[in-house]
Amino acid sequence: MKYDWIILNKKIFLLFKIIKEVIILKKIALIADVHGNYTALQAVLTDASQRKVDDYLVLGDIVNRGPAPEKCLHALQAKHPAAWVIGNHEQVYQSLLQQKFQNFADNEKAILAIITSEFDRRYLTHNEFSWLANLPLCQEVTIEKLKLRIFHATPTSCRGHLTVPTAPQANFDELLAASTAQVAIYGHTHQVLLRQTSDGRLIINPGSIGLAVSKQQSLAAAQAKYAILTIADRQLLDCQFLSVPYDVDSEIKLAEKRRVPFARLYTFLLQTGTFTYTETNVHKENAAHNYRQTAQQLIAQNNW
Repeated sequence: MKYDWIILNKKIFLLFKIIKEVIILKKIALIADVHGNYTALQAVLTDASQRKVDDYLVLGDIVNRGPAPEKCLHALQAKHPAAWVIGNHEQVYQSLLQQKFQNFADNEKAILAIITSEFDRRYLTHNEFSWLANLPLCQEVTIEKLKLRIFHATPTSCRGHLTVPTAPQANFDELLAASTAQVAIYGHTHQVLLRQTSDGRLIINPGSIGLAVSKQQSLAAAQAKYAILTIADRQLLDCQFLSVPYDVDSEIKLAEKRRVPFARLYTFLLQTGTFTYTETNVHKENAAHNYRQTAQQLIAQNNW
């Protein structure tokens, strides 16, 4: 009897070995809203490597507001992601290159966008700046026969509030209405989300790596958010949401060293997880640093 059990266990072991070899598992990291926070991105990429991630999907807003846009870009390019899409902050680059900023003097957030983009331009080459500005709005990729639809906010726009976690169900149904994809993946809101469309397809938001925020102080730990999908043979076997600690003090020191604009807002957000780039706060910073006049000069010079 004991001998029979040994034989059976060996057969089971061999069976699992065969199954593992036949069914290919792919682990895909979802990267969103890095916002130039290289310290946070480094921590995430190290964590993903330790978890044996096979590939990456980049969901936009890799740059802007943090101090190291070029470091973030280079680190992700080195991973050769399966797909990238444009975020609203990269789209600002596009608007600058196409000279779309007109009559913005009373628009506090437009001034913010111009000032922070000019900071980024100092560290990015013209080709890098232009490449980011021309990323696609939406992509569909198939991994192990499972079709995924990726975009920053919606498939037709990388801006707006249509996909905040508390949005109506109809808004989420629309994300896959014109697609045969089984999963929609996006960023933009900086909020982790997992929900379904009315017909049972999945919608995933991994949260923000560089500017993670929460209205609940107990949930606002200074950690980088990302997710890993495990896919095999047309199936999403697992979606793991991860929070990775990183050295916030080092990131703040880098921001100080590089004299990142709106540094007070950036620092307070990293330290508290509280969203700081409100209209009121931005207005105060614009007035304190004369950013309105600087932005007007930058647009007039048109050296993007």
